[in-house]
Amino acid sequence: MTENPILHVLVVGFHHKKGCQVEYAYPPFIEDTTGVSAECPAAWKHLPYLALPDGSHNFDEDTAYFHLPSQQDPNETIYGISCYRQIPLEKIINRTPDMTRSTIQKSVCVLSTLPLYGHIQVKMSLITHAYFEEGDFSKISLLHDTYHHLNACLSSIDNISTSPHLFVGLSAVELVTRFRHKVLLLFKLMLLENKVLFFYSPVRPLCSTILTLLSLHPGLIENGLNKSANINLSSATQPSIENKHEVIVSNITPETEDNDHSIVSQKSNEVVDEDIVPNNTFVSNIPRDPSIDSLDEAAMQYNMISIAQINSEDCGVPMSIFDNGNLCQPYSCLSYMDILTDPSVRGYVIGASNILFKQKKNLADVIVEIDEGKVEIENIELKRHLHLTTEDLRFADYLVRHVVQPEKEDVFLDGVGWEGGDEWIRAQFKAYLLSLLRTSLLSEGAPELNHFNPAFISAWQQTKNYQIWLNQEHQAIMALEPCHPFAGQLSVADMKLRISHTMQSSRSGRKLNQAVQNTSRAVASTGKVVGGAISQARGAVTNWWSNLTTTQDLEDEKNTPVIQDV
Repeated sequence: MTENPILHVLVVGFHHKKGCQVEYAYPPFIEDTTGVSAECPAAWKHLPYLALPDGSHNFDEDTAYFHLPSQQDPNETIYGISCYRQIPLEKIINRTPDMTRSTIQKSVCVLSTLPLYGHIQVKMSLITHAYFEEGDFSKISLLHDTYHHLNACLSSIDNISTSPHLFVGLSAVELVTRFRHKVLLLFKLMLLENKVLFFYSPVRPLCSTILTLLSLHPGLIENGLNKSANINLSSATQPSIENKHEVIVSNITPETEDNDHSIVSQKSNEVVDEDIVPNNTFVSNIPRDPSIDSLDEAAMQYNMISIAQINSEDCGVPMSIFDNGNLCQPYSCLSYMDILTDPSVRGYVIGASNILFKQKKNLADVIVEIDEGKVEIENIELKRHLHLTTEDLRFADYLVRHVVQPEKEDVFLDGVGWEGGDEWIRAQFKAYLLSLLRTSLLSEGAPELNHFNPAFISAWQQTKNYQIWLNQEHQAIMALEPCHPFAGQLSVADMKLRISHTMQSSRSGRKLNQAVQNTSRAVASTGKVVGGAISQARGAVTNWWSNLTTTQDLEDEKNTPVIQDV
């Protein structure tokens, strides 16, 4: 049971001269004060701008989730849930001299010690609506009642990990539907501790996308964000994680036991030439061959569920991804950019709605355009680390086939059932992560490592989160078989997946898609085939096929931003 998990209920407004400011805080930040025009503590100086998002004037209402360091313990995180609204000035009954604009913009914000984002947002959305409907912002009794009511409700939660409210508003089904097989790429990206920027507007879908992705990592939302807002790390003042845990990756004693599984290797240097490709391009979703043995898939499903039933904590999970200078900020305001560029910050996962974040040079290693479902990777080496193997593509295809079901017409039941639903998806990723951890303990050069991409595993083993995990108790992980859950012999279906993958991601594949689309448009508009379009398509097919198995020249791409739309 948590005592008073709600720390403050705030009203944040926009002043035409002072900018964003906290207009009222209950309880006050400083005891024995009224809480009116409250000045934020130094560690929370960005709070007003996080609670009132950039570009909020373009929307009648929105929601922002953000993180702040705890006032009592810098290694703890305070979770902010801010509900924004704007209404016309004529609806305000009790006007004040500072109301000089035609619309009034304010947010009602809650600071909580529990990461129950969606659950609190549902309640705060109703309260914010009622507060604005009053037309008199001086009536603060509703804010007091909100504080006491939320504390009464949330204090009864004994274990947040088992709370049914933990993932409210975080739809894994929507995430897989939007990103399809790229969701696995993003899942693995989180483990590499790079600088990742998610971009979208309005803010609520932006924050929800980031948090939903994090929820695929078992235990990360409820137990892995405690240090996600720690911005005081410095190599000069903080002991390095290598010294603290006495872990040196290069000297890890690998597992040497033999493994007699039949392996189909995926070359670590297999790289696909990436470029921007629309999601609705030709053959973007080639289905698997229906002749696949159903008994094999049934056994595979049973294997995944069996792995997912293992206790995560006994395997050393959740991973300590957001620690030692790696930050997580579901929404970031423009003023927060100074923190992101501080030398003590190693990496981050942030969400932004301001275009200046995208234009800032060297701010992000990866930019995720949520609206287009596009992943832009600047570094060619990182692109190689995130290359999906044949086994990875099988897993991603397995997810998509069970989640994206066009024949399902009842939208009210979508995602409710176990198979293909939110909890099912999280169980699959849990099984994937545990299998990945187990396989990573094999000796260098073991063929099983090829299933997960050896370049990825090598890069991951150098990260702080892997080093911490390696030095923790994880005995239960040894009960698993060290291999990819989707390992097996190549089939026609795998060839289709690889071709589809290449068609979506390579420049030559994009040219083929465009040529076929041009031909289709010509036929549709004229009723007959245009010779030039046919010649173009034939030439594109010939060129694409000849280059399908040819190694791409990476030297030409070193100075060119790369778009990973796999």
